[in-house]
Amino acid sequence: MADWWTELEGEILNCLERTGITTPAEIGRRLGIPEAATTSLLSILVREGKVRMCLVELAGQEADVHEPGAAASMRRPA
Repeated sequence: MADWWTELEGEILNCLERTGITTPAEIGRRLGIPEAATTSLLSILVREGKVRMCLVELAGQEADVHEPGAAASMRRPA
């Protein structure tokens, strides 16, 4: 993908390194992009094996991100 993707990917991964397990909404808030866009971008990173999604919930409910495995987390390449 283009350089903009490389830069955005780096920002997302850096955010996850700093915050640990967090929600797509929180990543989006920190990076200034909508939650839906963040979720789409995270999906690409999941397919590439760079992050993993640990929990899915029904719309309108909030996850307790302090629980282990509550949202998105970074997987370091082996």
